[in-house]
Order: sequence, then C-alpha cells, then structure tokens
Amino acid sequence: MTRDEIISELQRLEPWFHCIDLGDGLFTKTKSAIGEPVDHPRPTWEIIKTALPADLSGKSLLDVGCNAGFYSIKAKERGAARVLGIDAQRELIRQAIFVRNLKGLDIDYQRMSVYDLDPRELGQFDVTLALGLIYHCKHLVLALEKLFLITRELLVLETAIYPPEKTPESFVYAEGGTRPTLHPIAYVENLPDAKEAVFNWFLPSTAALMALLKNIGFDEVSVLPGVQTDRAVMVCRKETPYPDSRGISFLGSKLTLLSGPSDCRAGDILTFRVRAENSGYARWLRGSEQGTERGDVHLVAHLLGKDDEPISLYHAGAFLPHDIDPGDSIEIEIGLRAPNEPGNYVLAFDMVSEHLAWFEDLGSVIATHPLVVS
Repeated sequence: MTRDEIISELQRLEPWFHCIDLGDGLFTKTKSAIGEPVDHPRPTWEIIKTALPADLSGKSLLDVGCNAGFYSIKAKERGAARVLGIDAQRELIRQAIFVRNLKGLDIDYQRMSVYDLDPRELGQFDVTLALGLIYHCKHLVLALEKLFLITRELLVLETAIYPPEKTPESFVYAEGGTRPTLHPIAYVENLPDAKEAVFNWFLPSTAALMALLKNIGFDEVSVLPGVQTDRAVMVCRKETPYPDSRGISFLGSKLTLLSGPSDCRAGDILTFRVRAENSGYARWLRGSEQGTERGDVHLVAHLLGKDDEPISLYHAGAFLPHDIDPGDSIEIEIGLRAPNEPGNYVLAFDMVSEHLAWFEDLGSVIATHPLVVS
C-alpha cells in the first residue's frame, strides 16, 4: 500500500484506541479517543513487559480483548510461536487485521468473547493477557474461570480497581459457624451518556481480586508494583494445566450404560458396564486404595424406588483404574446385589468426589436403568 492509501485506511477505521507504530513515521492514531494518553498503551506495556519472559520462543500467547493488537504484536516481537488475539467488537478485529497485514506478522485474530473461551476448541495457551478487560465483564466470576481454564502457565491481568482512597477494609465475618473474609467490590452504575461502547460493571479491590483468582484455582497470585493507584496488574501462575477433583468448581461427567440386566431375581449379584466421560475441566483422582480421601472419584449406583424415591444411596461403588484427564473416557465395571424384595426399581449411576459432591448435583448427566426384581 502507498502512504496515502495507508492514511486513508487509518481514517476509515477510526477511532483508534491503540497507538501502533506502522513505520515510515505513521502511527495508527495521533489524538486521544476517550481521554487516554495519545501513546496508549505504551506506558502500560512498560509495566506489563516486566511480568513476561523476554524470550517467548516456542510459547503460545492469547491476548483477550486485543483491541487493535498492540500487545499481540509485542508478543510476536518477543518470539512467541503462536499468538491469538480475540475481541468481541467487530471494528477492533478489523483494525487488528489491517495492522497485522500491513506489518506482515503471523498473528491470528478472531471475533470472540471471553465467555466463549474453551480449551477443548482452542487448546490452552502458555501465557494469557487480559489487559483492560474484566471491568467490562458483566459476569465477572465466569470470565475469570474462562481465563483460568484457557491458561496453561501464566495469566497477566491488568484492570481498573476500586479507588484505593475510597475502598473499605476487608474484614472477617462470622456466619453459620464459619469465619469468611469479606472483600469490597464496587458495582458501576452505567449512565446513559457513558463514553465507552462497552459498559463497565465491577471494580474489585485489590484484595477481592486476589481472593477471586486464588479461589478460582491459581496457585500463586501477586500484584505487580509500579502501577498507578486506580489500576492494578495481577501476575497469576499455575503449577498444573488443570485442577483436580479436590475442588468442585470444574467437575463434570457424562455417563452411558453399556451393558447390564433389566430383570433378575431377588438377591442376585449383577454386573454393569458404564462409560464415564470426564466432561469437566478437573482431573479425576483415583485416590487411595480405601478411596476415602477428599477428592477421590468413584462410580456409584443409587437404588431408587417408586417416583425415584431413594432406597439406598451409594448402593454400590467402583474405583477408577487410574486418574482421568478432562476430555478422556473410561469404561468401568460395577457389581451390585439386587434388592431382596421383588418389585420395580431404578438404578441411577453417578460419579462422586468424596467429601465434596455428587456430580449430578453439579449439573452432570447421569445414567438411569430400570430393574425388575422377581
């Protein structure tokens, strides 16, 4: 493209929020869009870059809320093997693609919301950037969970926060025999004359955001120094790509009965085969031989009577042969004794994480099977 053609395209794609150097003395913008510094986000990058490896060779990086792609370009300049930038706004993706093509960079951009992130479709990324994002998220906890799941090693999160000079102190609150700590989060009233196309929703205090990120599953969360007082940068690290079944946040299963009798005599010993798919995002732990530790996962058969009234919860159980990763399936054999009383029954097969929850109570699909006992 000629210089005049580039300038014409820059004007057509206005307004620009990211100031990106296009070479030959051209930049994507020369004036502020909504009051931000003209060179935004370069000052933020000077802070963010200290949390990233200087060499990203061989690493994959996801830029969530990529805008015109400033940070995606910086990641590629540091040698990242795979860079994906996503944004929910069509105009911003058009800007990013224009800059990418002009600079001849191997960066993928997709129009996508943070709520659409799924590691089973996109894979996990070694590094995730969520910069200037979460205060735009109407569903804050869901957005943070999505960021957790898509990240393999490191999440760098930059956000506006509850103004420190106005922030109430966190405090311990005794309720129902527990003593949880309450952290302040501000709700932002969206006025009709709001300047930004995407509303702001929540401003967490630094303490609230750290607690949220740790509760969601990050092993280490720290606050990067040197940020202006009304914003914060969180550096969040994971020891393993996925959590395990000792927490309930990401448990899920889909059970399919493969074989087993539909009728029998009272007291017969019956054998069933069930395919169990780990449809969640937590690794199922087989656990100890006793299978009684918190988070040990088993297949369980409940015995139900008329109108699905429970007759015997945990009527029978079966161990996993080994730990099961998210997305994997296993066939499990489970044996049980038929009721001593003749009648019509239902067997309900479910998974359980010991001392935590039945998977059905978390929304998982169980398998049911009618059983006629004569």
